[in-house]
Parts: sequence; C-alpha cells; structure tokens
Amino acid sequence: MGLLIIRLLTLINNEKTDSTFFHIASTLIENYSLIAHTSISEMAKICTVSKSTMSKFARKIGFDDYYDLKDHAPFVEDRYQNKLNYLTNIISAIETKGIDAYFEAVEQDIQAVRESLDMAIINEIAQDLIKYKKVASFGLLFSESAALDLQYKLAYNGKFIYTFQDDKKQEEFIRNAQEDTLIIIFSNSGNFLRQQQLEQGNPQKNLFRYTKAKLIAITSDKTINQLSYVDQALTFPHSTSIQTHAFLYQIIMDIIVSRYRYYIQQDSIQNE
Repeated sequence: MGLLIIRLLTLINNEKTDSTFFHIASTLIENYSLIAHTSISEMAKICTVSKSTMSKFARKIGFDDYYDLKDHAPFVEDRYQNKLNYLTNIISAIETKGIDAYFEAVEQDIQAVRESLDMAIINEIAQDLIKYKKVASFGLLFSESAALDLQYKLAYNGKFIYTFQDDKKQEEFIRNAQEDTLIIIFSNSGNFLRQQQLEQGNPQKNLFRYTKAKLIAITSDKTINQLSYVDQALTFPHSTSIQTHAFLYQIIMDIIVSRYRYYIQQDSIQNE
C-alpha cells in the first residue's frame, strides 16, 4: 500500500467530517485512479476548492506540494517488492493453498509462540509499563493496529498510552521523546526500526538513533538486538511462511496486559 493511500485514509479516520480537508481526502479516495494523470487545476475543480487550498492540503498530509502528492499516486500491488506484502503473502497463499492451509499456519505459529515466549522479557515489559508514566506504541499498517489495540487493552486497566496512525506524528513523538518515556514498537520484520518502508528504495531510517526514550521492539526479527538503539526485544517465531503476526500480536499483548495487571495488584497489596 502506498504512502498517499495511507495518509488519505489516516486523515479520513481522524479529521472532522465537515472540514474542507476531509472533503478533499474523501474526494481523492473516490477518484483515486485519476490523481496520477490529473493536474492541480483539474483536481481542484473536481474537489470544488481553489488551487491554493489543494496545495495546502498536500502539505497538510506531508507532501512537498501537489506534484509530490501526485507522484505517490500510482498504485502498484507490491511497489517495493516486499515478500511480506499482504496480498502477496497472505491472500495469494489462501488462493493457492486453500483455507485449511491458512488455518494450519495460524495454529502452528500460535503453538510455536506458546512454546518459546520469553516470560522474563514479558515481565520486564509489564514492569516498565508501571515504571514509565509516559508510554507510546507505534507500528505500520497492521502493526499500528496492534499498537492501537494495546492502547485500548491497557486503558481497560487504567494505563493510558499514546499512539498515532499518522506517520508524521509518530516521527515527531519519537524524535522529541525524553528519558522519561517508554516506546514500544510493533514490527514483524523489524524493518520499521531500520527503513523508511513506504519510500522508494527503502532508505535508511535514522530517527531512532536520536530518541532518548527507552525502546522496546516486539518482532519476529531475531537480529533486532544488534541495533544499538533497541533497549529490549521480545521476539516471536514464525514456523510457517505465512505472516500470521496479526494473530500473534493479540496473544502477546494479552499476556503483557495480564502481567501488568498482576504487578499493579501486587503493588496495591504491598501498599495497604
């Protein structure tokens, strides 16, 4: 999925429905196939706004100008040849191997996590959630969905954390985070910590080298601890070629939240 699509959907999910920017974003989504071949004048007319407003919109969602936005419009199923791409890895596997094979892959990976999950690290993460008053969790696409789920699951237990769908807000928070902040990154491949995954050529991401926050990675990448800026990593296995991490994240989160709840209760007993 391209950067423009992600930013348009993010704006639609967060902007007021009666705002001009919501109107532009929804119009662009509804006419997405036209963007790559449409001038700013023509697109402004389609959106019933001025050229200057169209330019402001492009900058609002993180592009240099309308022409930069337009350059990101062509949709290519696997634009960056990512073997873990949703359509390539999961949907194609279901189409070629069948639904039963998909269920079997999910079951195998869940069992692999059950057998290998490092509870010492789980406990450390749970205790850090208590220790740090300011906590954030981020990811990309389905991994950001996991971060959002963690936000809600912790809120059920009185712990409130930050997360943002907007990649620009994510970067701003990470860049400005201080020593009093804990950041949990969900990244199945680990590449969220290394690369600009939505940019052509996947250029190196240097953002994490400058954050002062404690950084925890939840990933299937066994080499993630080699990154000097990763303070702790909880890794999980894939016993199959199908990327089942959306399911595995849920299990891992539930266990982390249960341990957080346990330590909170223990602290409460000791303080009575």
